[in-house]
Amino acid sequence: MNRAVTLGIMLACAVPGETARAERHAPDPAAAFVHWARDRAVPLPDCDVAAETPDFGSIAGRSGEADMVALGEPAHGAHEPLAVRNCLFRYLVERQGFTAIAIESGTAEARRLNDYVAGGEGDGRALVRTGLSWGFWRFSENLELIEWMRRYNRDPAHTRKLSFYGMDMSGGDANGWGNARSTLDAVTTYLHRFDPSASGPVRDAVAVIAGRFTETGYRALGPADRRHQRTIIDQLERYLDRHRRRLTASSGEREFAWARRNAALARQLQQVFQVSRAPGESLSPDDWKADAARDAAMAENALWVLDREGPDGRVLVFAHNGHAMNAATRGGIWSVYRRAPMAMGQHLRARLGRKLVIVSMASGHNGHGLPPVADDKGSLNAVLAGVAPGNYFLDLRKSTNGWLRSPQTIRANHRTETEIVPRQSMDGVIFLEALTPAHKAP
Repeated sequence: MNRAVTLGIMLACAVPGETARAERHAPDPAAAFVHWARDRAVPLPDCDVAAETPDFGSIAGRSGEADMVALGEPAHGAHEPLAVRNCLFRYLVERQGFTAIAIESGTAEARRLNDYVAGGEGDGRALVRTGLSWGFWRFSENLELIEWMRRYNRDPAHTRKLSFYGMDMSGGDANGWGNARSTLDAVTTYLHRFDPSASGPVRDAVAVIAGRFTETGYRALGPADRRHQRTIIDQLERYLDRHRRRLTASSGEREFAWARRNAALARQLQQVFQVSRAPGESLSPDDWKADAARDAAMAENALWVLDREGPDGRVLVFAHNGHAMNAATRGGIWSVYRRAPMAMGQHLRARLGRKLVIVSMASGHNGHGLPPVADDKGSLNAVLAGVAPGNYFLDLRKSTNGWLRSPQTIRANHRTETEIVPRQSMDGVIFLEALTPAHKAP
């Protein structure tokens, strides 16, 4: 009798009690991870009481020679992730030579904040209201970041000045992309100023489509008008590229670069309009297409920011975990999707490789003022809560733990979750013991 048959008989005849005892004594992968992590968790400084630059060497030291660090937050509107972001960015600037931050807000809108931190005129509180989209102006932590950057740039000892960017699609408002035409208007205003004669025909063509350049306006167009819209935006981008040298000589490189980016932002919006469905109460199987288009646009804009910063530039990108992680969006409320859309972090990883470091955030419970969290026993959040008390950082890159290399869930937006393979999705994780509401801006 061969060994395979003998082994099969032995397994078939195994005593049930012995099998149960073996299962009880089998190592728990999650427990093995907790044992590994307890010796490696690095406590985070308290950003709310730090008088000097907090020591974030545990995270920044892992960035090495990375050109970009992508920091993810578990939900919008919580104080702790924004406070950690502000502290970490300050450390990266003062100790690691980072030059810019790009957050999940409209790219075009944020230009006025970029001008402000560079020393431009205006009131920071008013500029934040118009320079940040999706209501992020409501959080005082964002205003604090802007004002710190402005003070930093005012110091003559700092020869390399900081830049603030958005890297999300532009034109977003409470109605979706109701202000999308602002991207087209920015380009035609530029052309009218610096190229009034030659650009007349292309500006006239853009004027024809601008009035209905919104998400709802696009749905009302017929197939021929939709094709015409795409053609006009393509022609606008080609016109800028074809006459780059002449336009740059007239306007300067910076003005041209922003005009060209606005044309690209219009193209991104048009691509999302093509695949967006009429808004409903719940997600539908094909809504993945719009998410995929948006994340591809965010990655394109983040890479544009890195290019704008030049060969010595280093950028902190801040967005929701679902955008920042090297993981497609699946699980939870997104389980309905026909396909898991590719996230911004996946695009950035494919482009930057080891020049990108991804740090995600996970949290324990929620304080008063935030929705109660989902019951997620066995999730990454629950397991991390058992590693150490308080807030800490954990570097995952050298781990060989099998639990980290298998699918797990991580809480998203308080009441749902996404499915990820932690070791592939992030290089490190920040655990926050509790979340409280973000502070309201004055």
